[in-house]
Amino acid sequence: MFMNFKNFIRSSFLILASVLIVSCTIDEESSPSGTEKYNTEVAITDAPIDDANVKAVFITVADVKVDGVSLQGFQKTTVEISSLTNGKTQTLGNLDLASGAKSNIVLVLASDTDASGNAPANYIVTANNETKALVTSANEIKVNDSFNVEEANDNRMILDFDLRKAIVTDGSAGYKFVSNSELSSSVRAVNTINAGTISGTVTGDNSAKTIVYAYKKGTFTASESQANGSGVHFANAVSSTVVSGSNFGLHFMKTGDYALHFASYEDTDNDGSLEFKGLLEATTASELSLLNLSVTANSQVSLSVIITGFLGL
Repeated sequence: MFMNFKNFIRSSFLILASVLIVSCTIDEESSPSGTEKYNTEVAITDAPIDDANVKAVFITVADVKVDGVSLQGFQKTTVEISSLTNGKTQTLGNLDLASGAKSNIVLVLASDTDASGNAPANYIVTANNETKALVTSANEIKVNDSFNVEEANDNRMILDFDLRKAIVTDGSAGYKFVSNSELSSSVRAVNTINAGTISGTVTGDNSAKTIVYAYKKGTFTASESQANGSGVHFANAVSSTVVSGSNFGLHFMKTGDYALHFASYEDTDNDGSLEFKGLLEATTASELSLLNLSVTANSQVSLSVIITGFLGL
């Protein structure tokens, strides 16, 4: 009887140990610390500003955080962001992130000095080479966008800073960032794994400057050509670019369906600055519709665009 009791104790101990091992294994598998992470490169680019008086724009990045995780070993960096157009980027650093959708993205700007220790940290160089500080009410830009980290080590998150939406004049020959909520919508977050490009040539256009605005299909309305409270036209465009010569390119476009709208700018009041003149009537030389363009991962949508006049004229 003593042996039976001893065997019972031994069996009970083995069962309990097995339960504890299984429990620990489950806990380790479900624990965030045990989640596999994937290297993600972070870079920045820019959609061009449409102010002819602005020669260059410099911002000083203090950090980038995704789900609270900061760039590895990052040091304050000053970027001439206005030079990063037409698909050009500047790499900021790397993060190790678990796969899945990420919506908690914060771009932190320095507020005191630039990377060389000079003030201001963020500024504009005007066409006549004056330096003007960029005034902001908040240093942390909480990006109103999301991107997916794939189960791969070639994730590359592009922060597309749309200066056209982000910067306005402050009424005293100076410049400032728009309100916090508007600034949050001025930066896109795109994983290049899930992005493509829309590019093309334009003929029949006699405008001093033509800007192409990309909208999510079905979201454009005529009121977009009117300035919002901060004075920004076409505020809900996903991205934009200038027609240079006869060519244009919209880079890092997420997979989805888009519509393109072309706007003409002229110096209508002879003050040396370009003003919005009107929307252009445009078509393509193929069966592709400018109002229904599908972008898939790593795709290149090529267009031959013909301008036939102004809409409504």
